[in-house]
Parts: sequence; C-alpha cells; structure tokens
Amino acid sequence: MKKIYIQHRADGFVTALAENGKLIELIRDYDDGQNAFVAGNIYAGVVKQINTGFLFLDVGLERQAFLDTRDARERGLFDDHKLAVKQGDTLVVQVLRDAVGEKGPTVTSCVSFTGRYVVMSKSNGFDRINISRKITDAAENVRLKSLGERLVPQGFSAIMRSASENRDEDNIVVDLQQVMLKFEQCDHWQYAKGPAALFAESSIIKTLHEIVGDDIDEIVVDDLEAVQLFEGLALNIRHYNEDVPIFEGVFLKAQIDKLRDKRVWLKSGGFIVIEQTEACIVIDVNSGKLIAKKGDAALKVNMEAAKEIAYQARLRNLAGIIIVDFIAMRSAEDANSLTDFLRAEMAKDRIPATVVGMTALGLMEITRKRTRNSSGNFGKAVI
Repeated sequence: MKKIYIQHRADGFVTALAENGKLIELIRDYDDGQNAFVAGNIYAGVVKQINTGFLFLDVGLERQAFLDTRDARERGLFDDHKLAVKQGDTLVVQVLRDAVGEKGPTVTSCVSFTGRYVVMSKSNGFDRINISRKITDAAENVRLKSLGERLVPQGFSAIMRSASENRDEDNIVVDLQQVMLKFEQCDHWQYAKGPAALFAESSIIKTLHEIVGDDIDEIVVDDLEAVQLFEGLALNIRHYNEDVPIFEGVFLKAQIDKLRDKRVWLKSGGFIVIEQTEACIVIDVNSGKLIAKKGDAALKVNMEAAKEIAYQARLRNLAGIIIVDFIAMRSAEDANSLTDFLRAEMAKDRIPATVVGMTALGLMEITRKRTRNSSGNFGKAVI
C-alpha cells in the first residue's frame, strides 16, 4: 500500500512517499521565492549573451538562465540553419533544470505542459506521439500511439506518460483537453516583455504531478486549505487533524531522522558511508562486522549494499555522478553479476539513472539525473 503524507510548513511543504510504512521518497518544496523549485516555470527572458551554441538570458531570477541551441528542441530558433535570435530579443522559455551551484537554471524555448496522462508541446518537427519507456507491453504501445495520433491536434507532439497505461480513452481525452486549455491561455505570451514570470505552479503541485500514480492509495495532508488545493490529483485525500505532528503520527519521523547519518547499516553487519562533495557523491562499502574475504561473502555484502544504494539514491535524491567503492571481489564474473543487479535496482527509480560500470580503478560509476538539489544528509533540512 502506497501513501503520500504532506506536512505544510511556513515556507513550503514536505512530502513523504511511503510503501507499507517504509519511507521511499522525501521531498522538500520551498515556496519562499529564494529556494523555490522553479523547474517547469515559464518566463519571458531577455537574451543577454550569445556564444557559439549557447544563449544566456535574464529571466528575472538570481542567476542568468542557460539555453543550449544545439539541442534538437531549439530548432524553432533557427531560420535556414542560422540562429534567428539576437542580443536584446525576448524569448519565452521554460526551466528544464534548477540552478545548481554557480550554474544558473537550464531553459528551453520548447514549452510543454504536463497532465496526469500526457505531456504536450509544440511539435517543432519532433515525432508527434511518443510512449513512455516504462510501458513495455507492445499492444498497449500500439493502442496509445494510435489514440494519440487521433486525438492530439496537428502542430503538437505528445508523450503518453506511464500513468496512461491501460487507462480508458475518456480519461485520457479529459486530461488532454485540460492540457490544451493551458496552451490556449498562453497565446498572448509572444507579446510579453522580459524579464517576467509568465507561468508558475506551486512547487508542491509539481511534486505531486511527478509522484502521483494509480498505485497511490491515499494522500494525507495536515492542512485543511491544502486539501482543497490538491483536489483532482487523486481520488482519496484525507485531512490529518491529530495533535501529534503528521510524521510522528504516521511513524515516519524515526526514518526521516536517520537521513542525518552518513553511515547506513546493512542487515549483514556491513555498512555504507555516503559522502557528498562538490564534484560528485562518493559511497564506500564496508564489510563491518562481517569478514568478507572468504567464499561469496564479498559478493553477498556488495549485493546487499547495491540494493541499499539504489534505495538511498531515491530517498536522499542523490544526483549527478555517484562513485561507489565496493568490496573487492574475486572474479570478473562476480563484478558483472553485481553490475547487472545494480542496474536492475536503479531501474526501479522514477528518476533516470545509468550504471556506467566499473572504472579502471575498480570503482562503480553511476549517473542519476539531477531534478533538484541533492541532499546527502537531508534530515537536517526537513525536521
């Protein structure tokens, strides 16, 4: 049973996704302006600098936004293969990724809107209908592609999200109509003068768009006004009105508190240590109380550690380059088995991740898409 628990705080929301009482994801959404999650927001940006392959725009945020004109999505900025944009022009852009470190937010001129079942954008020459890679049934792929080709208006492209799998056509039609209405409401944006914010959803609404699926049994919210804000996102929304704070009342606080620790113990007696640096995240696997030098002991500890690493990556939102120092194994066959197992575990994550494999130094390299700031000891920032 999967449930979402939401705590409303003075500067935003904390969202916990739990399955059968086990914490799966913990997401901190700020609505205080300075730390707000702006991915998905749409701005009128003024072009400040043009470099080969790049544009820098003032969209009204602390740092200038970055647009990669080499991306196929940006073909609408070109006329006869020449960039038809000059310094001082105003472009309507959407944030793809939030600012990280000293780098400003990454934006695109290809605006899209996300519904529960579809993501739609102006086609810009792309394949019109694409299906989520999570939908593996061939017959369902054919059905959804045919449905999209029939329903999506010309000039638009669409991605049928994983939640659309096995959904009735009527449900998808309603969702598509709601998304198209957003495009109709933004026709005037082409006349906007930048820098200016044109469209911004609450960070918590974006989060729920990401994690709410048909497998969510209930959303529990500790703020009555917020219950009304979330209506329409799930069938079963309940107001939590107990005297004990919500995460204590649903027995998640102890699990959240553990996120303060860099060391995570394994059932075998081994442990992993998670260190976050500016360049990457480093995870060290230790045998701990177990002697991992004989037989298959090293592989067994590494397998257990691999499962925990995949879990912690999602729980703590570890992103970017992740380097894992596993316990040395006795054969290349063991190393291959570990790599395959880790790939299978990381594939369960809703955030795209790639297990690159072992480096020449025997370190496992993983990359996980950055959607918002990582937090190796996230607990301090939440409770």
